[in-house]
Parts: sequence; C-alpha cells; structure tokens
Amino acid sequence: MIRFSLSRSLLSLYICKAIFLAFSGDAFAGDRETLELGLGFAGASLPHYRGSDQRRDYVAPFPYFRYDGERLKINREGSQFYLYHQSDFKVDLSLTFAPPVLSEDNRAREGMPDLNPVVELGPRAQFLLYESDGGMFQLRACLPFRMAVASDMNDTRYVGWNFSPYILLHMDHKWDADISFGPAWVDETYHDYIYEVRQAYVTADRPLYDAKGGYSGSRVTFSTGQRHGDYWLGLFARYDDLNGAVFEESPLVKKSSSFMAGAAFSTILYGVK
Repeated sequence: MIRFSLSRSLLSLYICKAIFLAFSGDAFAGDRETLELGLGFAGASLPHYRGSDQRRDYVAPFPYFRYDGERLKINREGSQFYLYHQSDFKVDLSLTFAPPVLSEDNRAREGMPDLNPVVELGPRAQFLLYESDGGMFQLRACLPFRMAVASDMNDTRYVGWNFSPYILLHMDHKWDADISFGPAWVDETYHDYIYEVRQAYVTADRPLYDAKGGYSGSRVTFSTGQRHGDYWLGLFARYDDLNGAVFEESPLVKKSSSFMAGAAFSTILYGVK
C-alpha cells in the first residue's frame, strides 16, 4: 500500500533518490557536462528487508542532479569520490542506503525495535576485464567493502561491515544498461541487527535466534537509463537469492528470495558545461 502522509512523503523523497544512486550503476548516461539539474518523479517497491514477506511502495518527487568534477562525481554511477582513477583500474568511495522498517508495520517483527535507516560507506576497487572495440561492451570486477551505520538522527551506531564483490557487464547502446551479479559476506553485528531475536522478544511463533556472520546470499541487479533531449528515464530491478545464507533459519526470514524494482522520470531544467 502506498503511504501519502507528509512526513513519510518527505522520507520517500530521500529514499527514492538514495535508491537510484545506489542501483544506477553506469546506466544513467548523457552528454558529459559539468552540472545538470532537473526534477521529476520516482517510484520504488521494496521488501521491508531481505527475507521479509512484506513490502513497501515509495512514490515521491525525484531531484535529478549530476555533477562531474575532477574527483567528485554525482552522475550515472551514483555518488563517487575517486581516490584513484585510470581507464583500467579505479578506486572510489561506495555508498548504499537501506530504508527504515517500522516494526508495527511488519508482522514478523511485531513488538521488536524498529530498524533505523542504514548507510553503508567504504572503498570500492574496480578492474576492467574486457572492453569491446568502440567501448560498446565493458566487463568489470568490482570489490566494495563498506562499513554500516544505523541512525534515526537521535541514535546512531555502528552495525557492522559488508563485502559484496560483483561482476558488472555494461552495455553502451541506444539504451545504456548494466547487469551485475555476485555474492555478499556480512559480519555478525550486521546480521544480528536485522535477524537476531533476543530473549525479550521471544514469542510462541518467534523463537530465540542468534545470527552469525558469513555468507549473506547472492544478487543480480539490472539498471538502465536514457537521456532524450531534456528528458531522462531510468529503471532498475534487483533479485536476491538467500538460499544458503547463514541467517536463513532466523524466524524473521519468511522468504528465501527478495525482489525490488523502481523507475524514475526527470526533466532536465538546467545544465552547464
């Protein structure tokens, strides 16, 4: 169900923006300029958390912003601050975001503490494995290692680390598109934050559970986007396979897979080279 309260609509604005920066990959292309500003709308449908059998839909205005500086770039690859940048190898800072979960809205977590928004930040190394003549196809190996912090502005705490290497195929044609796939390994602190059930929250249907660190499933991500004159359209989808994940037996895991998808449309209002 789509929520339209004022506070949640404002939250949806930031969530939609963060989601598209996190999943955009290389797909949001256009003529390279120093600065572009625009405005549109975005929508996304996400599970409450990986393994949840409930979802939440977000619809909000979408502020399109693209900046191309020497080291800082906010563009088709999301937000990067390059520490090292060459054509066949680069290192940047990788950022991802997970939206909050209100336990009152989730049957499995009823009576448990809410999950605050989680921001992951850390270095990502990218190796160019193959590039076709003309650069239409690129194959890269990407190695992001990120530390995670959960915060609701009043309470901020470290919740662990995430290592999620992946192979990315970039196709630069009429519609630029990315397909990536890879596993993830997450430490016990992070898994505990989402999947642990402490004694105080045990019920007849929710037994005690202590999550472990280790294999956290695998995922396939698709994103594509296109610029037509002063208009831009982007799409993304991600499938997570949780079979074999170390937290698979948690009573909070109701599905062995997760799927999320979204779309955004913007009008480019301002651009300078």
